[in-house]
Amino acid sequence: MNTMIAYAAGEGSVGGVTCGQGITNLTSLINWGTCTIMHAVIPLLGALALAGFVYGIIKYFLNPDNEEKRKDGKSFMLWGLITLFVIVSIWGLVRIFSNTFLGTENIALPKLPEPKQ
Repeated sequence: MNTMIAYAAGEGSVGGVTCGQGITNLTSLINWGTCTIMHAVIPLLGALALAGFVYGIIKYFLNPDNEEKRKDGKSFMLWGLITLFVIVSIWGLVRIFSNTFLGTENIALPKLPEPKQ
């Protein structure tokens, strides 16, 4: 419970990324908000959208004879893709906002590890 209170006060970290050393003024509040959105909210929504898309694929392929369930599966796939597109767009807009108005360059999209040579 103390961790949740510290996080709400801006002293916690999200996914191993520190989102601030406390909220002291408007700029630090905006930095904390964009960090929280970038590292907690958007990845969670992205995971839910991906799960909905996969659910639609499973529903579509496991019901080859039932046209109503296949239609439902198509609908889940379509809305899952639309949601993923919107989430990635929001992610980009928050990055543009934070780089343009706050000058923070440390917010990055997740990357794959570099291959070993």
